[in-house]
Amino acid sequence: MKLNLDHFSVFYLNFDKVFEIAMLLDNKVPTQEDQNEQKTHTTKLTARLKAMLSTIFTAEGEGSYEFSKATGLNKTVEIKTTNAVILRSLISAIKVVDGDIDKANEGQLVLINDIELSLSNEEETRQMKLVKQGVLDRFTHEDISIGELMKTIGEDHSYLITAKKNSEQYLFKIPSEVQNEFENNYTIDDLFVGNVSLIGIYKGNREIRDLKSTFSYLTQNDTSVDDEEIEESSESESGVEKDHNNEMYRYLDLLAIVQRLEF
Repeated sequence: MKLNLDHFSVFYLNFDKVFEIAMLLDNKVPTQEDQNEQKTHTTKLTARLKAMLSTIFTAEGEGSYEFSKATGLNKTVEIKTTNAVILRSLISAIKVVDGDIDKANEGQLVLINDIELSLSNEEETRQMKLVKQGVLDRFTHEDISIGELMKTIGEDHSYLITAKKNSEQYLFKIPSEVQNEFENNYTIDDLFVGNVSLIGIYKGNREIRDLKSTFSYLTQNDTSVDDEEIEESSESESGVEKDHNNEMYRYLDLLAIVQRLEF
């Protein structure tokens, strides 16, 4: 079993969950350390004293002199606690990687290396993005702001993301927010360019339709639509193609998405 994640940059981090788990592993957060450097210089001097003492004594004398000097230097190093530093402490505790995922127990920390992601509820996501950015705010019905109403309905909206590696399929969700969803100014679309690594808590097998939100619940249970709309809505659930709804995925309670770096 090899973690294969020595250096990385962070795309997404659920900081609250990661910090909580990191504190369970070790609740001591270093803030600074002292480095002590000590050097000792020793010099031994031997001199024949005949020339100096011959004028006084007829005997020959020999003496020695030893000089020792110690120099101490204390350095105080400030330790920066960044998101990546906290995440690294959690990564070191992972025992299960994708090659051993069939042996994973529910609740174990897992690492899925080098995997390509895809957005399953893209249509719904694009709609909710526009709503949360205020596109519908100026539209009202009986003095009720349509935009504000939709924002309330979409508060628990999440990106439903799937991934496949070898014969295994993975599923997880990321809460959708207006700003600061991702680290380092990344956006949702950046996740789908190239491979990334996933860190999460294994939650067993799930179907996409098991993951619900207020918006998807209301749209799937709208009884006011006509027969044609019902037939059309049956083609998808939560903006997800029907073909994928019955597939089983290994579900992860996602903690972080990172990009592995090579130096």
